[in-house]
Amino acid sequence: MSPKQTALYASILDAYRRQREAAEAAQEAGGEATGGALLLSMLHSLRMVCADPREPGFRGSADVDEAAYRKLSPKMDWLLDQLDAIRAKDEKVIIFTEFREIQRLLQRMIGRRFGLAVAVVNGDTKAQTEKVGMSRQGIIDAFQRRDGFNVIVLSTTAVGFGVNIQAANHVIHFTRPWNPAKEDQATDRAYRIGQTKEVIVYYPTVAAQNFVTFEEKLHNLLANKRLLAGDMLNGCDEISANEWRGLDGPDGSVVVESRRISGEFLGSIQPLAFERLCVRLLTLMGHTTYLTPSSGDGGVDVVAIKGNEGLLIQCKTISVTGKELGWDGV
Repeated sequence: MSPKQTALYASILDAYRRQREAAEAAQEAGGEATGGALLLSMLHSLRMVCADPREPGFRGSADVDEAAYRKLSPKMDWLLDQLDAIRAKDEKVIIFTEFREIQRLLQRMIGRRFGLAVAVVNGDTKAQTEKVGMSRQGIIDAFQRRDGFNVIVLSTTAVGFGVNIQAANHVIHFTRPWNPAKEDQATDRAYRIGQTKEVIVYYPTVAAQNFVTFEEKLHNLLANKRLLAGDMLNGCDEISANEWRGLDGPDGSVVVESRRISGEFLGSIQPLAFERLCVRLLTLMGHTTYLTPSSGDGGVDVVAIKGNEGLLIQCKTISVTGKELGWDGV
């Protein structure tokens, strides 16, 4: 992280703490709960600072000095150096990001430095248009036909599937989605029939010396999701806001605090949610944990493995006051 990024990062966290305290006070006074919306807004702001360390009002500006900006943005500095190395090999690059301000920034910075007309394909690009060359496939075909080094910027969500770009063998995820399946679908655009070169995938991640950044935390969460997705019983879903608990800031303080689970809470949640809670707690304790199917599981709800030991767990909860849970089910 650059000093400018660290300062912006800290100011976002300070603002979030103040807003959260005000929201909690309002909720105690009978107002609506707004903590979830505040958390998501804060996470989005941290995400943007890591990718584009300019003040929000300047992110759409076309006036960007390359040398000055590279001092602010270690990620852009890395990207331009990496593109220099790829140009020396005369190969092509796909850069993925879902944020349009960053798509435009990449288009300008790369275009100026390398003398390229960098194409951007996002949700505004029609799949079919009267002008064939301006359609999504037309833009991609033109990118593929051009000999030698070239760069195209794609939206992770809008062009994450359904197109083939086998002329490119370098895939850079400049920003990352919250679902590893979407990210893998995007990467697969280069792994198509006709690809003759080794495909190299990059995940540039902004780090800091004294705390875990948003991007490092996101990388770890996606890696864990990817591991779970490899098991057919778990599937793959998007990272939830609750999974950001434990996120810390430059001053070492925990921004998103963990809360103690109350008995009242346990008595109010649905059975499947209780099973998922058990999975989460065991995962935090270092187990590789699996949730079994809802039927045909032989009474086992959770499988947890740690080292050479395994646990088979049946989750039971009862909401009738004064009644004990019997052993018949077990």
